[in-house]
Amino acid sequence: MILDIIKLVLPVVDRLIPDVNARAKAKEELTKTLLENQTAIMSAMKDTMAADAASESWLTRSARPIVVLWSLGMITWVVLSPIFNLQTATLTALGGVPASLWNLVSVGIGGYMLARTVEKGMSNWKKK
Repeated sequence: MILDIIKLVLPVVDRLIPDVNARAKAKEELTKTLLENQTAIMSAMKDTMAADAASESWLTRSARPIVVLWSLGMITWVVLSPIFNLQTATLTALGGVPASLWNLVSVGIGGYMLARTVEKGMSNWKKK
């Protein structure tokens, strides 16, 4: 996502700053700032996940895995529903879910997966 933002913003910088050197410096600083911001967000997500995992509450420790398992269950049901002649009912029910709820689920699960990927990648990078 950050790369998409950079791709959108850099052409605007080209039009706003006529001096080649100033433009290059502005692009460099803008890219650096955006990447630092993204790194800070990922770090905060990692810290939150680590705090959740270390929590004394079983619900707090289990919330993310429960959401992932629920999502996998829902995907499995959608795939298997035609076998039980329930595809139309399933798709109708899913069509009734508000878009804002789909966004919440998508961002939550996508963010979790992204944060786990970053966490594992950083862990592997530190080992090397």
